This record gives sequence, C-alpha cells and structure tokens, in this order.
Amino acid sequence: MGVWGWIVLYVLLFSLVQLLIYRYLRSDEDAPLFRSTPPNRETTPLEEVRELDDRRRNDDPSVVVCPRCGTENDTGYTYCRNCVSPMSAR
Repeated sequence: MGVWGWIVLYVLLFSLVQLLIYRYLRSDEDAPLFRSTPPNRETTPLEEVRELDDRRRNDDPSVVVCPRCGTENDTGYTYCRNCVSPMSAR
C-alpha cells in the first residue's frame, strides 16, 4: 500500500472515530434542549405583575420581578432567567 493509501485509510478511520465519539457524547438526555418552546405559553397580565412587583419590592429589595412573566430575579440581571426578556431599568 502506497503513501496515498495510508493517507486515505487514516482519514477514513479518523472520521469514523470522530463520528463514534459524537454519537456517544450526544445522548438522549440532550433531546429536550433541542425542542422549541410551545407557542401557547401562558403569560401573566401586566397589572398582576405590577401588583406582585410592588408587593415584593417592599418585602425584599434584592428581588426584581420580571415584567413579562412575573418570575423573581436577583437584582443586577439584565434578562429574566425564565423567559429571557429584558428586565426594566430600575
């Protein structure tokens, strides 16, 4: 077998090993990460979020409520940890 034969064999074996490693590391547990968010996500009415925000702001100054979904977030974050919408500047 000549030099080109060894090069082709090396490339084929290297590709096969890479494919096997990829399939081994990509498990079924990763499948939920690739699904899209359902289109009918429930949102909390803005008035309820504002009331909840006012109550929580008075109770705990280290908590900020997302204006879109109502999730509690720590102060200093730019985006909500639940819906990833921008937090309003306070």
